[in-house]
Amino acid sequence: MYSQEITRQHRTAFIIALDRSGSMQESVQFGKKKLSKAEAVAIIANALITELIDRCQRTDCLRNYYDVAVIGYANDSVEMLLGGDRMISIEEISKLNPKSKILSDEQQLSEYGSTIFQHTLNEWFAPHAEGNTPMYEALLKVRNLASEWCQKSENRESFPPVIINITDGEASDCDDNELRDICSQIKRIATDDGNVLLINIHISTDNTLPATIFPMPDELTGGGRYLKLLAECSSVMPSAFDNPIREIKGQGATPPFFGMGYNASIIELLSIVNIGSRSVTNMQ
Repeated sequence: MYSQEITRQHRTAFIIALDRSGSMQESVQFGKKKLSKAEAVAIIANALITELIDRCQRTDCLRNYYDVAVIGYANDSVEMLLGGDRMISIEEISKLNPKSKILSDEQQLSEYGSTIFQHTLNEWFAPHAEGNTPMYEALLKVRNLASEWCQKSENRESFPPVIINITDGEASDCDDNELRDICSQIKRIATDDGNVLLINIHISTDNTLPATIFPMPDELTGGGRYLKLLAECSSVMPSAFDNPIREIKGQGATPPFFGMGYNASIIELLSIVNIGSRSVTNMQ
């Protein structure tokens, strides 16, 4: 299980859901910066799409290893942000011609002194914060997209879809039990290689807990209501991922690991994608 190589004949899928509601105007400490939740969401989403395209780039061409959908939800509206009403290939995304902008300057120290690295990032999605949070409706869309993808004969043997929901956890169109239920429905969707992986990235103004990825149960102690709720909604990472997760968290880490991130930096969050499709190292 979770061992299928990702090839052009056996693609996998990424479905990314973005909370763009009014609460995303709030400021949050994200990595070493203080910025709005909306800015954090846009940075994460843009970095994820850029990373997926980079993985598919070869010297001779761009290879279609992934089908991708990005869903934005806010103000009683659920919108496909890459256009249309279906998942699209990496090649199609690459033709959308995003702007490039400077993201930040980062100082790194070494024995030879300090070096300033300038990071550029393709801007596929601008920060947006408006209205309420129809997360349930967005996850219904996610469920339907994932189910349709897995039911296609050409995808039955593929590595299962990775779903990444980036949110502060404050749904306005359902209660906690309804949110758990729709997430359970999503997590039951599967290919022959395993069940869908549902990963929640929680952006929170609460700095009580340190930033973390793939938290163990004891790392959630003392967290707020939405952190615990999103952990319950996330996939428990299968044992096939235990060793790669330990490499990130340290050898003292012991499963179970929740498929989620909490106020983590961009580099840490991209490692979630590396874990979520670890057979990417064997892409052909």
